[in-house]
Amino acid sequence: MPNRDKISLILAGGEIIHKRVSLGAEVEPLEGEELTAGLSAEIKEKVFVVDWSYQPMSHYTLRMCSDLLQLAGTQIENGSAGVAISAGTQSLTEVAYFASLVWNYPQPLVFVASIVCANTRGAETELRLNQAVQSAASQSCWGQGPLICVQDELYAAADLCQLSNYSRTGFVALPCGPLAKFCEPRGDLKFLRSTRRSGRIMDIGTLPARNVEILDASLGGGDILLSALVESRVAELDGLVISAFGGGDVPPSWAPLLRKIVRANVPVVLASRCPMGRVQPGQDFEGASARLLEMGLISAGSLTSLQARIRLSMGLGAELKDQELRAWMLDE
Repeated sequence: MPNRDKISLILAGGEIIHKRVSLGAEVEPLEGEELTAGLSAEIKEKVFVVDWSYQPMSHYTLRMCSDLLQLAGTQIENGSAGVAISAGTQSLTEVAYFASLVWNYPQPLVFVASIVCANTRGAETELRLNQAVQSAASQSCWGQGPLICVQDELYAAADLCQLSNYSRTGFVALPCGPLAKFCEPRGDLKFLRSTRRSGRIMDIGTLPARNVEILDASLGGGDILLSALVESRVAELDGLVISAFGGGDVPPSWAPLLRKIVRANVPVVLASRCPMGRVQPGQDFEGASARLLEMGLISAGSLTSLQARIRLSMGLGAELKDQELRAWMLDE
């Protein structure tokens, strides 16, 4: 097996493995020696490159994420000692969170990304690829679950939040900070803590439900979209996530519309739109989270709305229902 005891580097797109063509917006992928030229001799010897996709991350679907993770699992089953995956920053946190729900191998899985292309001034491609392969080959990363390599640090997949799309330090881990740091001048990997992995892990072959949508609460907004959904498209829904105010409240006009969706046997999950929010029933009024939960909405706990959508999709894909689905959504 060509990947026996090596680190499989799966090329799944991202600025990190692309270069700009002239001064325009067009980009093309690095190939062959261009990709591995900056790897140290020690790291290069460990790498087995796997081509997969060069699509923009905005083209991804949850089914594509499933395909990607199954490919990564196949690499482990075929003898790889770990897997590194290049990714774009646009939806890095979603892809990595998906991985955290299905990756049940002890071998490391490390996502690596950069906000700039490989031939941009101050590009990070060489450094990040070396760090990602180093991490995937490290015994310290075994059993830590999926990790993300950015900003000279390693992060738990479920913790990372992107605050900026243009800053090189635009990622932050909430609420606990990074798991590990690369310490210069030697680039040694120093762990600060262990990841918080708990609860159920889905079978890696579980296919997520396709039609799970998110609707964001805003002051006086959303009625037209929600009404249109109820009137003509509710039969197409597998599930719905409401990204609500604060502790889970929505405009009062939403309540009767959400009741209709629940009565149509569509699972509706209630999440807070705050990056570090939590659904917390408080006061009693029309549209309040307490009444919505009594109505039959499912609490997302402290999951973000993006995480709740992925988790709901996986739960529905595994055919979880009723109390089992509710327990899955709170199994953080």
